[in-house]
Amino acid sequence: MASGYEIIEPRCPFCNQRLDRPKELEPMRRGDFEYGVCSCGAVFVHDVTGFNLGAAMVEALEFACDADLDLAWDLMPGEDYHDALIEGYDINKHLIYPAGHDYEGHRVKGALSFIRLNDDIRDTKEEGVRLKYHTAPAPPPLAPSSASTRIKEARKKRFSKREVARAVQQEDLARLTEMALKDRLVLRKMQRLLYNADPEARWKAVLMLGGVAGAIAQKDPAAVGDLLRRLLYAANDSAAANWGTIETVGEIIRSQPGLYGSFVRHILGLMADAPSRPAILWAIGRIGAAYPKLVKNSSFFALFDLLGSKDAATRGYAVWALGQVRAAEAKGAISRMKDDDEEFELFDGTNLKITTIGKQAAKAIDRMEQVTMETQEKKQETTVQEQQEQQQQEPPEITQAWHKYQEAEILKNRGQSLDAMARFEEVLGIFDEFGYEAEVANICEKLGDIHVMRGNIKAAFSPYQRALAICEKKKDPVSTVIMLEKVIDLYRHEKEFNKALPYFFRALELVEELKDVKRSAFFLAGIGDIYERQGKIEDALDAYKLAEKLFSNMGAKEKAKTLQDGIAVLEKRLS
Repeated sequence: MASGYEIIEPRCPFCNQRLDRPKELEPMRRGDFEYGVCSCGAVFVHDVTGFNLGAAMVEALEFACDADLDLAWDLMPGEDYHDALIEGYDINKHLIYPAGHDYEGHRVKGALSFIRLNDDIRDTKEEGVRLKYHTAPAPPPLAPSSASTRIKEARKKRFSKREVARAVQQEDLARLTEMALKDRLVLRKMQRLLYNADPEARWKAVLMLGGVAGAIAQKDPAAVGDLLRRLLYAANDSAAANWGTIETVGEIIRSQPGLYGSFVRHILGLMADAPSRPAILWAIGRIGAAYPKLVKNSSFFALFDLLGSKDAATRGYAVWALGQVRAAEAKGAISRMKDDDEEFELFDGTNLKITTIGKQAAKAIDRMEQVTMETQEKKQETTVQEQQEQQQQEPPEITQAWHKYQEAEILKNRGQSLDAMARFEEVLGIFDEFGYEAEVANICEKLGDIHVMRGNIKAAFSPYQRALAICEKKKDPVSTVIMLEKVIDLYRHEKEFNKALPYFFRALELVEELKDVKRSAFFLAGIGDIYERQGKIEDALDAYKLAEKLFSNMGAKEKAKTLQDGIAVLEKRLS
């Protein structure tokens, strides 16, 4: 047993090498810590108060992963990394006091939290970690009283449970934020209000706790980091009551998407717990209403399966959440739910009410169509404005070509296809001469469309191919996909399926980058058709199965059923 006067120099618990004094690094998220790196690859974080060991350990793990938060939260202790703790550390003297006090009897509360990743993981992150550490300025010598001063600063005013509850009931976000900055225990007291049996009081606690955590995240990241950790542990613990925990995590992400956006995937990872699904859907809906891209960049297609849930609350919140996110991919499935009269209790962020799934389906469709119309109108306004500005600076030949182009459009709309073709071909040469590639591609597409309309399929290949080449050159993935679809249709009409296959693969590659699930499913089904015609049954099955999964996730049950029947036939042929 160590004597009361024993002191030890700081050494790594993994390799026993002497450690350098930890440094301040920026930016870090959860508190006022210092950071160190051992030559063996272990990292450590210093907490001067010894009160924030949980936050320090999380910070050490993220530091070891070079701020790759997704990786950090996927790692398992004991399997992917090992941790250790040394208490009684005095950063002023850079010494360990095992008894917890120095010669004069003063308490030494500092602690070092260690993380050492397994070799295969550490090899991918160690270079970045060491670069951050070695380029940071050396730790300055600290005044003898600095550590104790920092500890005293943590001893701030305490607010009673009643004061906290009253401010939550009044929804006084500014007051609660001020209180939380003075007293870290305010967040814990607010968390206890999540277990209120009154639903309205509980929802107020969710909104206020999420709002306060978001408001103080920059000033007191340690407190918010501790709160998030507690909430996630409660949400993952099937034996614990987790009322409001998932919803509060969602509100914190919504308040600070830049800091905590990576936690969306962890919310979705709780989907296996059926009772938690309404809470997960509510959190995703709230985040997606404000930051739809943040949700759509996660594996949010798992939500589509919940549209068919037998539980009314799950089904209803799935409709509401996808409407908030404006997930147009689910529009077809949701539109078929307008006659669902089953009721559920919905909190929309303002009011708690009883509603029907059908009413929420109608609202979700309206929301999806509204954003589509707004986007189209904005594009049209921008196009007209750009054309006007462009025409003011263009040479007279181009200005004249624009007038003839508009005349060609009018002729085309009147059904005078031959006259329209002649006028389009006339201005095509002018735009080509002046290097207006976008206009050349546009005219080529229109010429191809007219040839198709008149039944001259082979004549459409040349203008379509030229338009496609320009779109690829301009790196315009949306226009490229449109032209690929038109070329594919030509080859399918001519029954030259083998020639269509490369275009299918290129189109599939682009729509996957664009995260266009609907088109991905169609292209996969088309690839499966061609493989089946070629007699490559196993390859066809692979493509069909992927397409069927995407259609099922979108709620396109008829298309999914058609593919399921076809897959069964092919599997029978193989067996």
